[in-house]
Amino acid sequence: MERWINRVAIVTGASGGIGKAITIALLKSGMVVVGIARREDLLVKLKNEVSNLHGKFYYKSFNVRNEQDIIECVQWTIKICGSVDVLVNNVGNFDLAGLIDETMEHAKMIMETNYLSGCIFTKEVIKAMKSKGIDDGHIININSVAGHYRSEPTKALIHNASKHCITLTTDTIRRMLVQDGSKIKITSLSPGLTLTEHTKSFLASKPEITFVRAEDVANAALYILGTPPSIQVCELTIRSVGETIY
Repeated sequence: MERWINRVAIVTGASGGIGKAITIALLKSGMVVVGIARREDLLVKLKNEVSNLHGKFYYKSFNVRNEQDIIECVQWTIKICGSVDVLVNNVGNFDLAGLIDETMEHAKMIMETNYLSGCIFTKEVIKAMKSKGIDDGHIININSVAGHYRSEPTKALIHNASKHCITLTTDTIRRMLVQDGSKIKITSLSPGLTLTEHTKSFLASKPEITFVRAEDVANAALYILGTPPSIQVCELTIRSVGETIY
């Protein structure tokens, strides 16, 4: 991770769960991190928690479903920090709604949050990297095992569809970058069921289920970033031992 010291990462969904764990891990590695989340109070709390870590922490509070806010966030990061070298698309909603309970507005919210916001962030960050001559940047899309397998037919229809979209799009962008002759990397990181604020009550009701911790996913992100420039981890899936979900 030495080559990432003082370089700049944007992490979405940084106020809790996997995003918070990755933010802390990157700061401990000496990176400058811009954390994105809707709730400013949680970002302020996180800023106080990480004040003694090696890296620098900035934050922006907005709803990632707003495209103009994403564009302005990337521009603001370049203005304040000088560049964007790493993007972690982590923001997402874990939702168990099946087809019978689904509505258009709810489905749009899931797709825009879990998938489309990451597409716009990725587009803007790649443009920024190219304009700054950054050819060793890295984009990590926090995906899910739900993006690779069929789930129970009555649950999480749109949520799982959004994750399958991430799987497909990540590899499509990788191929696009290769065709462009770019050395920018992009990785899909797919954890199994993970203990976060969103899944805490579900897991508490099913003590027999094993799970991944957010810190495990953060360690996986560090491994991905720590690979040499000639190596790209295209897809990394991690599960807890004994997991039976998907």
